[in-house]
Amino acid sequence: MKIKKHIIFLLCMLCVCLSFSCSRNPMLDELERIKGVGDKNPDMALSMLDSLELEIRGENEYVKNKYDLLRIRLNDKAEHMPNSDIMIKNLIAYFKNNGSNEDKQEVFYYAGSVYRDLHDTPRALTNFLKSIDYANRGKCDSIMLRNTYSDINYLQYLVQNYKEAVKMAKKEYEMCKSLGTDEVLPNLHIGSSYLALHRTKQAKAAFDAALALIVRAKNISKYQSLLIDMLEDYSDMKDIAKAKKCMSLIDKSALADSSAASCMAFAQYYDAMGNHDSAIIYCKRIVDNVKDITYIYDASRLLFRIYEKNGNAGDACKYADITMRMSDSIDFGKRQEMAATVNNEFQYHLDEKKEHALNCKINRYRNLLVGGSFFMILMVCIAYVLYVKKKNKDLQNILALSSELQRVSEDDRKLHEEIEQKEIELRNSKEGLDKNSIELDKAKEELQCVNEELVIYSKRLNEKEQELSDKKKQNKEITRLLHLSKLEDNAEEIVRAIKKSAEDKRSLETADWKLLYKAVDKLYPSFKDSLFKELGSCNEQQMQVCYLIHIGVSRNLIPLLTGLSRATVWRWSKKYDRVMNYE
Repeated sequence: MKIKKHIIFLLCMLCVCLSFSCSRNPMLDELERIKGVGDKNPDMALSMLDSLELEIRGENEYVKNKYDLLRIRLNDKAEHMPNSDIMIKNLIAYFKNNGSNEDKQEVFYYAGSVYRDLHDTPRALTNFLKSIDYANRGKCDSIMLRNTYSDINYLQYLVQNYKEAVKMAKKEYEMCKSLGTDEVLPNLHIGSSYLALHRTKQAKAAFDAALALIVRAKNISKYQSLLIDMLEDYSDMKDIAKAKKCMSLIDKSALADSSAASCMAFAQYYDAMGNHDSAIIYCKRIVDNVKDITYIYDASRLLFRIYEKNGNAGDACKYADITMRMSDSIDFGKRQEMAATVNNEFQYHLDEKKEHALNCKINRYRNLLVGGSFFMILMVCIAYVLYVKKKNKDLQNILALSSELQRVSEDDRKLHEEIEQKEIELRNSKEGLDKNSIELDKAKEELQCVNEELVIYSKRLNEKEQELSDKKKQNKEITRLLHLSKLEDNAEEIVRAIKKSAEDKRSLETADWKLLYKAVDKLYPSFKDSLFKELGSCNEQQMQVCYLIHIGVSRNLIPLLTGLSRATVWRWSKKYDRVMNYE
């Protein structure tokens, strides 16, 4: 009774522990709710997060760090540029030792975002790659993984590492496809990267796929900025038809947009169309009003080309001078240097992954070797114990056999005495046996006579059985002939007879098959022609299957009638279905 009470008490304590372990901090639930709001309205979510600032001070370290990480996430979504990397460094140090796999994926992703906004491309790339590593180790945020590939594509494109940009854009596309999200942006990334590699065919295929998705979309207004980018790309590739298609989908109000990207796209479009005056207007908007030197460089270069083509040497020289000054400001050499640095960081990350994989492999082999050695030692010990046990057992068997041999010797002596006694008794009984042998000979003669009579009777019985079998065959043949003569001109009755044979699981003879073919051909005159027209040629078994199916015999009974396997019947039933569809 006491044991039962102890067991009940332990079960109660276990339930209490489980209830405490399953309880979740309400502050974490509130942070998750704010995160959901931030996906649509990050500014509102930041206000909600600020309202928790006093309450968060009384929480544990994990909740405080989740709070800080959420703040970085919301600022990133609201496009608030960071001033330093101090907070993200502290978060990395904490979650690297205390966070889950998803926490580590998130903290390294936003570390990459912070360094991207601080224009520290090498460290941004390093942290994005670490985020991908943690995402591939187990449970992860798939949307964040997709965004990581997109950011790496942007960074690699920025430093002119276009091959890696293509790879990342393709991985972004694969993630979008698996998630069922919009595939327009990854197609544009793929196309832009291929275009930078001067692989126009692949770039055009990607842009065409993006344009087809936009055309099929119900809400084209949300793709206006992407259409403007595609307009510039198609114009650059001199694909006038697709450029016109993009222009037709762009809202006319965008033509008055003075942003650098829009002006450059419209300038490229009008230049490709031969409307140089409009192209000059949009290029001058960039040169006069935009501060981004990259766009000024592209616009002045286009103006130089237009004025040179029109023979306006003065303006051509003016914009050639601007182009040269912008080229010096852009410092393409520094870009190449940054590209080399990023490539080195990328290669270092790959080498680090390889080294980690190699160390894991070495540790696995080491553990396997230790385990194998332990197993071998254990097997040797077991073998030795079994050997000693077997040896002791053999000794016990020898002792048992020795005592058994002694007992057998004693029994043998007694047996010899009994045999001598029996011999005396046998000699006495031999005289009586001689008398009985005479009577036995007489009985043998009588038994031989009886056997001869039995042989004669058996022969007669076999003859009777043979006669009976012949009569049965004769009656069966007469019945079949009568049946054929009655049904010879009635096809429907023949079909019903064949179906009855199928239900009775009776095998059909050659004559029955011929009768079936004739009946079906009479009932369905076009069936045989359709069968040979669709299938070409059929052997006898294939025709049997198709004809039986056509008269409605169950496909489970056909193997019993034809002797074919179920797989063969199933395959030919599919061909029969094709014949019926053809008809």
